[in-house]
Amino acid sequence: MSNPPNLYDVVVAGGGPGGIGAAIAAARAGSRVALIERWPVLGGMGTVALVNNFCPAHFDGKRFIIGGIMGELRQRLIARKAIYTYKPLATTNPIIEPYNPDVFIEEVTAMCREAGVDVMLNTTITHVTFERARPATLMIDGGLTVLARTVVDATGDAVIAHNAGVPSTFGTAGTHNVMPLTFCYMLGPIDLGAAQAGLPESVRYDEGTGETFYYFSGWHPVVDEWVKQAREDGSLSIPRDHISAILSVPGKPTYATVNFGRVTIADPTDPVQLAMAEDEGRRQIAEGIRFFRKYIPGLANVELVQMARQIGVRETRQIIGLYTLTADDVLSGRQFDDVVAQCCYPIDIHEPGKITTIMKRLPRGAHYDIPWRCMIPRSGPDNLIVAGRSISATSEAMSSFRVSPSVMAIGEAAGITAARAVECHCAIHDVNPADVQQRLLNAGAVLT
Repeated sequence: MSNPPNLYDVVVAGGGPGGIGAAIAAARAGSRVALIERWPVLGGMGTVALVNNFCPAHFDGKRFIIGGIMGELRQRLIARKAIYTYKPLATTNPIIEPYNPDVFIEEVTAMCREAGVDVMLNTTITHVTFERARPATLMIDGGLTVLARTVVDATGDAVIAHNAGVPSTFGTAGTHNVMPLTFCYMLGPIDLGAAQAGLPESVRYDEGTGETFYYFSGWHPVVDEWVKQAREDGSLSIPRDHISAILSVPGKPTYATVNFGRVTIADPTDPVQLAMAEDEGRRQIAEGIRFFRKYIPGLANVELVQMARQIGVRETRQIIGLYTLTADDVLSGRQFDDVVAQCCYPIDIHEPGKITTIMKRLPRGAHYDIPWRCMIPRSGPDNLIVAGRSISATSEAMSSFRVSPSVMAIGEAAGITAARAVECHCAIHDVNPADVQQRLLNAGAVLT
């Protein structure tokens, strides 16, 4: 008897970096895969929320520690001159690599298509039913159903897992506070000449694209003092003590995406609270642009060009898995026998209700492992695995690996695990992690 047309080996919920990695990996492993995304484009926080850069989870100052699908995507962006790659000014600072979000969408969509993934955009999963020894049933828009032998929850909020009864934590232990949200946006045009004259370190040159571009990120004594002055004189109410990022978009270097806002709410999974956060985020965008025009060299005449489709969310749920990654694991550079991804990005905590950010960096050349067990729910459906920032970890550990390179690597491992469970006719937790590791290595992943 033939399989019904709506039956998939692997269904991936969520089209952000974790979901993209999972879907491509599972399809390349021979599974029939559907990727379901509620927005009209793939990319998640990188495109929908305009956090269009690779925070340096993948380069430890000495070597690349993430390869596989993420490394392949990065090379495709380089080939299209759609990413700025360069050496750091100081080896102790992270290397942020801005990319063109439109080209990113084109490339990840092409990679999914080439792998044979059925991509379902503008599609919302309304309900999921898990039954033992039977495919999961996913209800989607219009009352349609999709059947899945295995499900990868790459929603970022562990939505599928939570609704299936998988135990989880929420926010910081004890308080359950979550890191604040940021509404990112694009502005321009920037006068690069004026920027270089007034703040020389904000203008750089990228050999790969041949472009001179604007780059500002992190703490700067002069700019931080301007932020402080504006807050003290009442012209700036955004609760930040520094500007996270103003980064040119490759291909249009006089236009830049901005990460400067900060909105604190109790629960980003609550649509009412999220809508309120977006209202406040839009207000902060207007205020931020007024500040830039007044204070930042080269930005005197910038205008709002584009708002993100949604406000950026840093933190919600973490499942309780077979192992919980901790801050000590991160900062001690712990290695695990069942490693499926590596990361070297700092612990990066935007403090709820405060203007400050905590950064705890690993030494240059150091990294920590993310074990396979963190993706496997301790209890719940046998055919469900979790990918992305909502794997089993403390809030502090998650603040490090939540960035897109490590999230994509985690997703790739989740996709391979789901495909392997289908091949072996076994539960997700019965897959041999050594088999997953070997397939990752065969695909160019870096695990040591």
